[in-house]
Amino acid sequence: MNKSFISKQSGIKRNVINSLAILVAIFIAAITLSQPISVQAADNQTYTQQFQNSITTLSGKSVEANMYFTKMDYWDLKKVTFNFNYQISQLANRQASDITVSLNGVKFYSFRSKDKTGFQTEKITVPLDLVSGSNRLTITGQVLDQMPDKNYQLQQTPANWLTIGNGSNVNFEYQLKEAENTLSSFYAHFSGQDTIAYQRSKNSNSR
Repeated sequence: MNKSFISKQSGIKRNVINSLAILVAIFIAAITLSQPISVQAADNQTYTQQFQNSITTLSGKSVEANMYFTKMDYWDLKKVTFNFNYQISQLANRQASDITVSLNGVKFYSFRSKDKTGFQTEKITVPLDLVSGSNRLTITGQVLDQMPDKNYQLQQTPANWLTIGNGSNVNFEYQLKEAENTLSSFYAHFSGQDTIAYQRSKNSNSR
């Protein structure tokens, strides 16, 4: 038999085999992509976002401060807690002074300082329906001193102060939503702040 004929036949067979292999690969890929792909995690994941603010002191009978935090789109929130670390002037009247917390311009919690000095923490549950992607948490306060004759000193003085500690944070409790079959969805899951923090913690513990 002609050698060139045999060589030509072998070449045809190789091309057919390669074409079949490509078709099989495309078929497998199509089946894989058609299946729902999910990023699974244990129920009730938690993540704590620390505020970057250093210790800040606000003076005046009326004080205000803003703090910012972010919620990932793939979180199915179950609970959000604002842990507010603060201290008010030792001269402040606890019954007349008060602090109000707002989220994205909506007030939702007011309280008075406990009757003690030094830093203290107020644990505040944040309404889930007020939480969006990017959030502005506003602290407003009325810090009033009390004079010996029980009249309140309403003018602004250096003794009217509220100090916000650097231990303030927002704690999230959530479940992960399934990733959609899109590149952006997978990127969001694997580059999210909680995912990065988890990997760092995992790597540190493995050393």
